[in-house]
Amino acid sequence: MRYRRKKVIIMGAGGRDFHNFNVFFRDNEEYEVVAFTASQIPGIENRVYPPELAGKLYPEGVPIYPEEKLPELIRKHSVEYVVLSYSDLTHEDVGHIYSKVLAAGASFLILGPEATMIKTRKPVIAVTAVRTGSGKSSVSRKIVRALRSKDVKVAVVRHPMAYGDFLKQKVQVIRTYGDL
Repeated sequence: MRYRRKKVIIMGAGGRDFHNFNVFFRDNEEYEVVAFTASQIPGIENRVYPPELAGKLYPEGVPIYPEEKLPELIRKHSVEYVVLSYSDLTHEDVGHIYSKVLAAGASFLILGPEATMIKTRKPVIAVTAVRTGSGKSSVSRKIVRALRSKDVKVAVVRHPMAYGDFLKQKVQVIRTYGDL
């Protein structure tokens, strides 16, 4: 018996949204991500998260729409869940979004750490911030420098970035301090 996949929209700003998609939804046959919505990065909307990154369940990729279209998209696609994937909103902002989602007929979710952490046998240091431009790269460089000074092998992992061509940024090799 074939079951119906639960339809999802992921709201974000070209960072945590793609990370959450990749680690939780990408190969998860229970869910169908019908769209991303975006608001903070100019030019990201009206693009497609490419099929090469989206995986086998998304042969056409996943469209990215302006956040203003969220209520319309919920109704058009009969979306069951909207997943908030921002890291930098106030409680008040979250409340407004929550109300808008519920009024449009969908449930509102925020994925927790266990659902979104990278699975690994190696220790991980996550560098996060409350805003774009807060200095994550500077902090990352300092951490890498400190660990390498102790002869620790270090790898830096970053989600696909929304700036420019997704596919050209699919894998970013960071070998030197300057690459950060």
